[in-house]
Amino acid sequence: MNKNKLVKIVETLQNKYEKNELIMNKLNEYIENLPNLLSSLNTTIIEKQKRKQKLEKESEKFIKKFLNNNKFYYHNSSELFFQYENNNYNIIKEDDIQYTILTNISKNTNLTDWKHKLKVSLLKKIKDRDIFNCIPDSETIQKLILNLNIILKTKSNTKYFLTIIGDILLKKTNPIYILNPKIKQFIKELNNQSCMYFGSVNLLNIFKFKYYDHNISECRLIDINDSINMDYWNSFLKSEKVINLFCVAAYYSRRYENADNYLLNNCKDESLINYAHYLKNNNEEQIIDLFIKKTIIKEKNSDDLELEISWKNMQFLWKEFIENEKLPNIFFINQLKNILFNKLEYNNEKDAFINITSKNLPTVSKFLKFWNEQIIIDENVNDELEIDEITSLFSHSYKINSTDKSVMDLIKHFFPNTFIDEDKYILNATCHLWNKKEHINNFLKKYKLVLQKNHDEDFEIHVNDLYEEYCKKKDKFIVSKKYFVNFITDESNIEILDDNFINIKSLEFI
Repeated sequence: MNKNKLVKIVETLQNKYEKNELIMNKLNEYIENLPNLLSSLNTTIIEKQKRKQKLEKESEKFIKKFLNNNKFYYHNSSELFFQYENNNYNIIKEDDIQYTILTNISKNTNLTDWKHKLKVSLLKKIKDRDIFNCIPDSETIQKLILNLNIILKTKSNTKYFLTIIGDILLKKTNPIYILNPKIKQFIKELNNQSCMYFGSVNLLNIFKFKYYDHNISECRLIDINDSINMDYWNSFLKSEKVINLFCVAAYYSRRYENADNYLLNNCKDESLINYAHYLKNNNEEQIIDLFIKKTIIKEKNSDDLELEISWKNMQFLWKEFIENEKLPNIFFINQLKNILFNKLEYNNEKDAFINITSKNLPTVSKFLKFWNEQIIIDENVNDELEIDEITSLFSHSYKINSTDKSVMDLIKHFFPNTFIDEDKYILNATCHLWNKKEHINNFLKKYKLVLQKNHDEDFEIHVNDLYEEYCKKKDKFIVSKKYFVNFITDESNIEILDDNFINIKSLEFI
């Protein structure tokens, strides 16, 4: 409004009310007081602006300090709030965050009038702090890596695994990662927790436990320890400490860009890089060529008789090869056979590959001979053999070194119908070379004479002590304590007293 317009307004009012003395007096009073009124109003406006600026400055300072001292985060998909405190991430309720905000505001009386506004502003800022953008402290990271090393062997492999998890959480493009099936329960529980805390993330779309018609160049391998203590990991995975794992994983994924990039640009462990990218760097033909190079010997013997490897034996050699290389089985049986057709001589009538042998086959042949000649499997046999006992008997018979694992593999491959309990006991089985029950009875007969000579007829001996005496014989083969005690208590004619003591007189029944 310009000056002329203001003058015109006053003139109009004067002309309109010039005959009304009361109105004119009021108009004069208002005009005379107008400078003071405007001055007062101007002062009030300036003070409000100053107060607002001060409050805004105080509020900004308060918000920065609050967010720095209270590490609250949020995840949009799950709509959950998190707190990072004492090197651990935990779930926190929104009500508890609001209470913390209001409690802190109440300590600053200058901000009381803006209490509600500050609370709303802080909650909005917290919701903008994605949990996956936080940076964990070194202590959190190192403690997690130390724990995961139990499964993943090395620090580099653990960082690789965590970066993969982070790639999945951040929904980056991922290859297929193939792991040993022994870790399946761990991954499944990890997946359950990721879904609970972060929504629809599904680790099982990326982690696979066997190869099935995937693009081999897009597959990666992860090396793990053969044994995992799931009792320990179940308690870890079902506690809020698992959030540490996800946050460190997301941090590594952002830091290294992705798991492949970590291996190529940040990892110094060549063996890890080569193993992880084994399928990426070797196609099917190259893997078969490596199998032949490491396993097959092409030759004829001095008598010019053809050597051969039966298809059954070839399958075993292949299984042994991929297990030693820690590879998934990337071929169906017929596919493997067809590829080998093109690389080795094959006799259809014998169903065997000819003019070849393998350094691994003599042990296989000896074991098959040993099994067929010495081991008896019959449902009417009331006895059992442990895998380590079979290993000892076989190794002793043929003067070769063998392991429980190799013997187990041979049994499972060549005698798949054999019932193995708890991956340790073969039931309804005995061996011509060693009758376990007879062995115990022979000991008891001899030891009975020793007891009768040195003790009176009321003497008692505990079954455990009896087993210790049995072990002192230092025979080539010794039954396990469990087997010994079960035989004494359940199958022999020996009378068992309270607490598994035996009276010397009961040995007369042997």
